[in-house]
Amino acid sequence: MQGNRIGVDERIRKLLNLDMFKAYDIRTKSTALTPVLASRLMRAIGKYCIDILKVRSVVLGRDARLAAPALLELAVDILPSMGLDVILNPLQVSTCQFYFSCMRNRDAAAVMFTASHNPGIYIGMKLMGPGMRTLAYDSGPAGGIACIRDFYLDNSGSEYPVKGRGTVRIARYLDEFIDYSISLSGLETHSLRGVSILTDYLCGSAGTEVTEALQACGATVRVRNLIPDGMFPAGDPNPIALESVRSTWDLMRREKFDFGFCFDGDGDRMDVMDNNGEQLAPSFNLALLIPMITDYFRTVHASGVFGSYPYQPHMYYDVKANPLSVVLQANCGIGVHIIRNGHSFIKEALRTNMKQQYLVASEESAHYYMNFPYDLKDSSQGFAATENTLFFTLLTARMWTSSPELYTQALQRQKAIYREREWPCHFYEEHLLEQVMQEVEQAFVSQGLAVFKTMEDGSSLDATLMRGGLPELITKETSLKGDWLQVAQRISRSEEGMARWEVSSSSPERCDQAVAIIHSVTDRYVKEGKASYPE
Repeated sequence: MQGNRIGVDERIRKLLNLDMFKAYDIRTKSTALTPVLASRLMRAIGKYCIDILKVRSVVLGRDARLAAPALLELAVDILPSMGLDVILNPLQVSTCQFYFSCMRNRDAAAVMFTASHNPGIYIGMKLMGPGMRTLAYDSGPAGGIACIRDFYLDNSGSEYPVKGRGTVRIARYLDEFIDYSISLSGLETHSLRGVSILTDYLCGSAGTEVTEALQACGATVRVRNLIPDGMFPAGDPNPIALESVRSTWDLMRREKFDFGFCFDGDGDRMDVMDNNGEQLAPSFNLALLIPMITDYFRTVHASGVFGSYPYQPHMYYDVKANPLSVVLQANCGIGVHIIRNGHSFIKEALRTNMKQQYLVASEESAHYYMNFPYDLKDSSQGFAATENTLFFTLLTARMWTSSPELYTQALQRQKAIYREREWPCHFYEEHLLEQVMQEVEQAFVSQGLAVFKTMEDGSSLDATLMRGGLPELITKETSLKGDWLQVAQRISRSEEGMARWEVSSSSPERCDQAVAIIHSVTDRYVKEGKASYPE
């Protein structure tokens, strides 16, 4: 099938909307996925599940997006017609609740209809194989999404002989998901009593589970944008989009809650904020949570899951992570290792390296990952490398409630590092992306920065990391007392024509200078009408 992946006529590519097959999922504007193309795609997914994954059932889920119900209805019709049993909750759920339903049906494949943090005009699908294996392009049996694209291109799922129609079973896991997450976090019914928390769900699908769980632990919760609404009236469902969360920050400053959380459209991103509306970067937050996580896995180690090897836990950190946060993580007694962006890639790395005690990871986009036990009472049942943002929300609430001074210190440390949080530039022609990356890279090489493009094992970072005054490998011995600069740039694999940059530095002057250097390149494309800065 490999030949189908190259040399496709441009007219066919556009007619069939082949650009929807992204690096880590399937994602497109809803209007571009017509009913005819959607049926063709669903049959390609069905064929992949039957012929390649060899499964008999598929877990389905959807978030609040307006385009999701029709696609879910289509899947409920087509997949059983191909002989597959369907397991689903027809109501909107968060992606993390969906993942939990997959943990409870680990022999099934799975499809989640969502476009995460993207604007409401987008729709997509996150795909999984049995055993909680995340599928990506050229990752997974027979190439994962690349194989589905091939089946879609040749329309080989259109006439699929079956002996009998599959079944449709309703399965809801909300209560079990909340109980599991509370138990794993170590919270009890009184643990958060007297604590006031502000939450903003941006009209996405995580509001029910998070609010219920926090209230069950005794917290007083003020909710904003709680009701799922695929029109996303509060703004793009992205907690790092300033215009979407500005009013929540203002409310936090006016009424002085103890702390707060903001979530994205499908509830797998969680941003933390203090009572002044100041956001704490995920890498700094994870540095505070690591001791509780490693304490849990110490008990797992004692049960013999890792064999006779000594307890030496490891974690992955995002290419954009602030160097100081990485040092703080390393000081927790955990090995720190850089990893490329991409939820599928990170989860696959955690899955394959679980036996080597790789336990947890985070991305600066506010994603958290961990190897979660299938059974809280029996570690021998195995672990799923996945996301459970509810768990990390509860763990953060537990830590902030018990040790608020640690968050005060973390925010002070974060302020001591000058940072321009990741910003995008949209290029109207895909071929310009690599050109821009190269121009920016050369500009910083001329400033004396070293360029890193691979992880410790030599595989690609799928990004460019540029550092001055910093080593390639950061450890607990790394000193940040001198003058240093870090610039991370990447091409987004989930958005069309989008490049992104993040800068951090020891001084405001170097940070501002680095941002100016990047803008000196991208502004030129904007002025020439070849690019724009998203609002």
